[in-house]
Amino acid sequence: MPSQMTKATLAAAGLSSASNILAQFLEAYRDSRPFVFDIANFLRFVTVTFITAPPNYMWQQLLERSFPAYERRTHTAPDDIEKQAAASEDVAERGNMEQKPKLNWRNTFSKWFIDCITLGAIFNTVAFFVLMGILKRQSMDQIGHNIRTETIPVIVAGYKIWPFASIISFSCVPVERRIVFLNFVGLLWGIYMSLVASRV
Repeated sequence: MPSQMTKATLAAAGLSSASNILAQFLEAYRDSRPFVFDIANFLRFVTVTFITAPPNYMWQQLLERSFPAYERRTHTAPDDIEKQAAASEDVAERGNMEQKPKLNWRNTFSKWFIDCITLGAIFNTVAFFVLMGILKRQSMDQIGHNIRTETIPVIVAGYKIWPFASIISFSCVPVERRIVFLNFVGLLWGIYMSLVASRV
């Protein structure tokens, strides 16, 4: 059975494939030309996803370990009989109802800021331009130019969608499904990034 990271990577690649095909359709429509499937463009875009999805999955795991979305329950030590007795009485009084974990908003906003506003946005955008440039066999000067001229516009455009998607992701989506959710949101973003990839 494949690991959660493998499943997330395959789902991300599937969504990237769909977004690239849709972007190619939109580009042909915008340019008033017949649609011709660009296999090289498609393969480059999906390859970048296969390369970046596993580190992004691990990044989400690290963020969740560092800033858990839900309060961790403290368990009493097995040798502390008085605390165990009090806890079992408390459970009996509540009618054995499980208490729903409480969302930790401070941790949620910390993850959001680190992932969406600062480190995650910068690293993912730069990685995209470096990998796309390598796959297109661009010179290091051209890759550097793309990073200098395109990174800020892409990040600013991303601020229109990713802050909201990240808050929903961090507060409502289980960590093992987070990369899939973000890639689903990224279907639209992928269309935009496919259009960016075709111009750099």
